[in-house]
Amino acid sequence: MQTGGAAPTDSQAHALVDALWAHATPDCGMEHVRARTSPVGIGIVLFIRAARTDIAQAKARRLVVDTLASGGTGVHGYSITFHH
Repeated sequence: MQTGGAAPTDSQAHALVDALWAHATPDCGMEHVRARTSPVGIGIVLFIRAARTDIAQAKARRLVVDTLASGGTGVHGYSITFHH
């Protein structure tokens, strides 16, 4: 995820993790999330429980998109790039 301006801080990464947990439902299957800052953004890794990889990827995508669309605390000004 890229922030729209200055390099992200660790507190922004923690806020993003908190927001993801707040939006995670049992149906999304999230078991763990990691967030690390870099000069250009915040990288997140989601561990999603699912029967197949494509299902896990779809669940992860939906969770991230829904979390950022919520406009809640700690989720403003991001753009998303998915890697798998």
